Amino acid sequence: MTRRFTTFVGVDLGGARGKTTAVAQLRRGDDGRASVHAVATRHRGEPWVDDTLLGFVEGLGDDVVVAIDAPLTTPACGRCSLPVCPGVEACVDPAVVWLRTEGRALGEDAAVAGNVVGGAPVTRTPARPRLRIQPYTHRATELLVCHDRGLLPPSSVGGAVGLVAHRAVHLRRRLLRAGFELNQNLIEVSPAATIAALFDRRRARGYKRDADPWETRAAIIESLDDLEFSPGSRMAREDVLRNDHCFDAVIDAYTAFLWARDGWTMPDGPFADDGWIWTPPGRR
Repeated sequence: MTRRFTTFVGVDLGGARGKTTAVAQLRRGDDGRASVHAVATRHRGEPWVDDTLLGFVEGLGDDVVVAIDAPLTTPACGRCSLPVCPGVEACVDPAVVWLRTEGRALGEDAAVAGNVVGGAPVTRTPARPRLRIQPYTHRATELLVCHDRGLLPPSSVGGAVGLVAHRAVHLRRRLLRAGFELNQNLIEVSPAATIAALFDRRRARGYKRDADPWETRAAIIESLDDLEFSPGSRMAREDVLRNDHCFDAVIDAYTAFLWARDGWTMPDGPFADDGWIWTPPGRR
């Protein structure tokens, strides 16, 4: 079911000082396409610190979706209110139960896959250790995006802890006061996962690592036939191709546009509380 929103804000979130944060604003036109209205690493000459970001979003009205490419929830242990931990094996939290059952199975499958080349086991090197899943580090959605769908590298698993993750959770709580509710008009996204879902993992890596990432980013933007730059935004396009933070912010906002237009839904499981990274359901 198509969601009603027409304005989409993508936030490539950096540290609290805002120097590596970029924000993009997309609008859905009458023709159903999304247009880049603005994108920048600064707002009126100032970096995107929390107050600046919140003030900008609050000024856009109530027809807005905000997409942030950082964890908006903490792992299960970070949400736990029990005074004494019963241990992972005895914990009844749905997210912990999922991690020790389905999550462990995904980790074991990943370990086996890492030791198979061309269908044959690799015996000349030590076996890859099984992924050590911990409910104070891992979230279910990260394991699914990485090991089930293959949209992100294993190094991305466990990203829900760290300074940027703490800032993201703080922003989520402040945005709630402004009427933004998780998975309603505030969503967690990953630009690399979106690109990998729409195209392939090589291109998802290449837009940051290629010898000429400008060319890779340009090819990605040109391939999105439902995305355009609004009249007079020529410099915005140049910023997007030149700056990886601006590019990520646009892809974040574009992901929110697809989420609203195509009515993506969350699967059954512990994800409402544990967190969900919204990604396109499949390649084009």
